[in-house]
Amino acid sequence: MQVDPMSILLLVLIAAGIWVLVELALTARRTRSSVIQLTRSANETFEQTQPVISKLDGVLDDLQPSAKRVDPLLTRANVLMDEVTIGLDKVNDILGDVSEVSGTAAGVSLAVGHVANNAASSVNGVIDRIKSKAAPEASRIRGTAEGVPALGEASGQAKSQASKTAKDSGYITYGETSAGEGTATANHASGEDTAE
Repeated sequence: MQVDPMSILLLVLIAAGIWVLVELALTARRTRSSVIQLTRSANETFEQTQPVISKLDGVLDDLQPSAKRVDPLLTRANVLMDEVTIGLDKVNDILGDVSEVSGTAAGVSLAVGHVANNAASSVNGVIDRIKSKAAPEASRIRGTAEGVPALGEASGQAKSQASKTAKDSGYITYGETSAGEGTATANHASGEDTAE
């Protein structure tokens, strides 16, 4: 027997082929056992999920009437939101009106304050005039012994002074006439005098 390199190569190839076939058979056997185990696990899992799926079906069946009630609830909630929006718009309008009224009240307050200040100033002016006019009269009354006119004469002069003061200040003064009737004198803004 003669061994040449070609025969050796052929024998090595045949041995390698047989080895590959044996490995394929072993791998197929292992794969088949793995597939069987996987199938068993899947079946067990499916069997365990069957009660859960049944319960979920029951829950979904129970939710169907509730789902039918959700639409009216959403409609009512939508209507309620619209009403709330309308109410808030009304409140906003009311607050705007209150703001306007507050502004008007502030303006009226300011005007009343100006009127009160003007009235107080006018009263102070009249009092100052009366004081300045009455001071010389008081000195005349005190000085009657020193040759100043008598009290009756000073009284007549005081009445004419008061009449002039009333004409100057815009107020009405009442005096007596010889017949006992009351006369009224007023100083109008135009400067004209009116009697009786």
